Amino acid sequence: MRIQYSNDKKIFSLHTGGIPYLSFDMLDGLGVPNLYTTRFLSYDSETGTGEEGMRVAVMNNETVDEASPVVRAYRDKLAHQLGSTLDRECITDQKHTNYVHVAAAGDLGLREKPLHMQYVDGVVTDIPDVLLTVFGADCPSVYIADPVRKAIGLVHAGWKGTLGRIPEVAVANMVVRFGCDPADMYAAIGPGICRDCYEMGDEVYDAFAEQWSPEEAERIFSRYPAADADGNDIPGGKYHLDLREANLMTLLRAGIPADHIEISNVCTKCNADIFYSYRARRMENEQAAMMINRFGNI
Repeated sequence: MRIQYSNDKKIFSLHTGGIPYLSFDMLDGLGVPNLYTTRFLSYDSETGTGEEGMRVAVMNNETVDEASPVVRAYRDKLAHQLGSTLDRECITDQKHTNYVHVAAAGDLGLREKPLHMQYVDGVVTDIPDVLLTVFGADCPSVYIADPVRKAIGLVHAGWKGTLGRIPEVAVANMVVRFGCDPADMYAAIGPGICRDCYEMGDEVYDAFAEQWSPEEAERIFSRYPAADADGNDIPGGKYHLDLREANLMTLLRAGIPADHIEISNVCTKCNADIFYSYRARRMENEQAAMMINRFGNI
């Protein structure tokens, strides 16, 4: 599995015993079980071959009754690899919002999401051994862990959620509900589309300039050469958005120390042969980001 990294910094470990996945070394060091899946069901590192077809989410073109048992079976295998089961899982509806839900015992193991979990793109919990899961195929997931208060958060941060500073919303919920101190927290920005691959319209730049500030928008957007549908150059090019930098800025603004934050150097579109990617039109399914509220080394 030849993953193309954007720099040489090692922040991930690749696990191939069972369903393959990446885990963050920083979270592993805290004893927090965590993963990010690929499109592979199995992979042999010696031969460099594997079976594709991993399915963790019900897609819009699928019938829930038919697809749900299949994707749940795969997620259950992943949960067992992390040391959990789907009876402890809490998932959200994910509609590109900045809404964050505080998980309760009644939210765990549900096959159908209740009304209070709809239009939610992040979850936080201090319930021991809860398994949080979010999905994405270019939008990064942001993992948050507080080893002092034994609480975690996991959010889906596409451009709309990033605009709404969803990682900061998660941190604020953890502070208010669990008594967490951001100075104690650790965060990891998961795999997602890189700046070079993430072309945006001027209206997205304008939204960030208005809701953040023009100075912050200039920091996370760059102009790249671009052509129209007929191949003609677009004067001035088009904007590209750096979701990694934007979410880093939000985590720092929330009070998490810079040396407690890891930033993915894996682009899902650049690695569309390994990960599902919306922008690469490789959307047979999505990746799952998972983490368990367990601190084995603390």
